[in-house]
This record gives sequence, C-alpha cells and structure tokens, in this order.
Amino acid sequence: MNQPSNVPNSASEPTIATEHDLLASILNLEPVYPWQPMTPEAEPYLASLEAEFDTLDDGELTTAIAAGWQKFAAQMTTQMAALAQPPVPSIAVLEQISQFQARVPGGLLQRLAATATTLARSGQPLIDQLVQCVNEVLPTWNADDLSVLARPLAYSLRDGRGEILELNLRAIPTTAWETLSDLEQVRLTLAIASMVLKAAQEEAPEEAPEEDVNRADGNPT
Repeated sequence: MNQPSNVPNSASEPTIATEHDLLASILNLEPVYPWQPMTPEAEPYLASLEAEFDTLDDGELTTAIAAGWQKFAAQMTTQMAALAQPPVPSIAVLEQISQFQARVPGGLLQRLAATATTLARSGQPLIDQLVQCVNEVLPTWNADDLSVLARPLAYSLRDGRGEILELNLRAIPTTAWETLSDLEQVRLTLAIASMVLKAAQEEAPEEAPEEDVNRADGNPT
C-alpha cells in the first residue's frame, strides 16, 4: 500500500507532496517491456526471458505458454468488450449498490457496477472477476493479496452460500468509508463486488460459459 509522504506541515504541503510523488514515479526502476526489441537496451530483458525458458522442459514450457495465452486472451476479451460497448448496469445491479450509498463513495460504487457488468460476460473464473473489480477501485492492492481475501466469496458465489457474504458484512463496522481501515475497505469492496457480480451474471447467463462461471479459482470442480 502507498504511504503518505512525510513532509513539513505548511501552506505548500500539497505542492510538495505532489512533486515528491512525481519524482518517485520518474525514478521508479521497475523494468518494463521493451517495445523495440531490436534496440541494445532490450538485450538484457530478452536474455533473462530466454534463460528462464531454458530452465523449463518441453511440457512445462507448453503449459506456461498456454496459461499465459489464456490469461492474455481473457483480458483482451474484457477490454475489447468495454471499448466496443460501454457497460450499462442493469436495474438489479443498481439495486445492489444502492444499499451501500451511505457507506461507500458514489464514484467507487459506479465503477464497481460498470466493471462487474463487463466481467460478468467475460467467462473468467469468479475469483479473477472479484479481484479485477476491486483492482479497478483500489488499484494499490496487490492482486495476490486480493485473491486470498476473495477466495471465500468466490466459493460462495459458485455454491450459493449466502452465509459467507453475511459473515463478511457483519465483520465490517457500519461507519463512514473514511474511518475504515485499509483492510476493512477492501473487505467491504469485495463483499459489494460479489453481490454486484451475482446480479450481473443473472442478467446475462447465456454469455458466461458454464465451465468458467462455475470455477471459483481457475480449477475445475
């Protein structure tokens, strides 16, 4: 999670904080994909990939390529669907988010509704749909951490076990969004996302392949 910058408390604090964040982003040394693979700068990146592939046998390499392609294809399907036709949340979806208007910022709820409406038609595993919904509104959270938190709710969506959702909601204080801890905010967002996804999927069952919708974490049941 990003931590607020520690700067002196003065009239120029917002400006200093903005400049600090901009400098941090410029100096970020995380490697990126080289879009021009023929340039000398791309050689270390491509060499590291080749060395990684060399450690895999034929079976492992085929499995890794197939898994990577499947994930990429699912993401492209979701993105192209969003570009082709902006999602319009159904009345059932809007009814679900309306329950939380007093507890969660309106913009966050609207993005959740739009994202869930798109993902409900993607055919991705339920746990991936939950993680992407939350990543859309809380982008600083790590996807692996979100997967751990989302797994029980993904199983509840698959099996129709509403008590899991109820337990999650009861464990979160019914106070203003700003007073919740980061963990409480993400748990509440996951709970809302599961409700919205369920409503969205019921509106479009024919567009979500059964073999994918009925998987909670990508593994066949």
